[in-house]
Amino acid sequence: MHIWLGNFQSEREFEKYLDQKEYLDAWAIYDNELPTGNEYDVEPDTELRCDFCKEVNLYTYDEDSMIMKYYQDAIEIRALAKDILADEEELGNVWKKHTINNANAVIAYKVNDLSEEDASNSKTVEYLGKITRISAASTDDFGVHHLWVGRYDFEKEEIKEIIDVDENEIIDLNFYYSYMKEKLDDMIINRIEDFNVAEKMILKADEMKIPNEVNAILDLFLNKTSEIDGKKIGMNLGMKYIGRFEVE
Repeated sequence: MHIWLGNFQSEREFEKYLDQKEYLDAWAIYDNELPTGNEYDVEPDTELRCDFCKEVNLYTYDEDSMIMKYYQDAIEIRALAKDILADEEELGNVWKKHTINNANAVIAYKVNDLSEEDASNSKTVEYLGKITRISAASTDDFGVHHLWVGRYDFEKEEIKEIIDVDENEIIDLNFYYSYMKEKLDDMIINRIEDFNVAEKMILKADEMKIPNEVNAILDLFLNKTSEIDGKKIGMNLGMKYIGRFEVE
């Protein structure tokens, strides 16, 4: 999870810094696909992107994987760690490497295809670094991954409707689809940040003799107390349920 801190005059100014509406509206009239570099595949002007996206070299961002929060007063480490479910000690270690005074806004983005080099190019906000651990306190209540694999593409809102899980119980919904089949092992390793969980998923999929080339994976990270019928959800999605994996 990448972390940036900044100081803004108002919440409106912070929202403007992250506002992708103009770019997405322009993007919608094309093919709703990211730029390919093909001269015949015309795309919107990248200058329409929000300032944050331009600074860190993103075309757009996934709001479901991002925490954007403005504070009325200067941020304190303990409160911030709680808000973004980060390990307080690890957050403190990266924070103290920077001289940041009176930060009142945070951007926390859980994404694997943004390099730390690009992330550190931000100018309006200061990049702290990448946090790898979820807070130990949070795992008392949060910490169950459910994994499905399949071959169909879905929008995240469509998945949420199908799984029918209370929004408050969803910590993260990580769906990845590739038009061309990819190795399941690579998909899991590249998209599940907790290596121990990823390893368990790979072993379980191997036990179940799941083909090692698939189009899509769905990792649903839920509150530990949540109860779902993984096989039924899999049937509704047309995906194979691999199982339930606790964070240790």
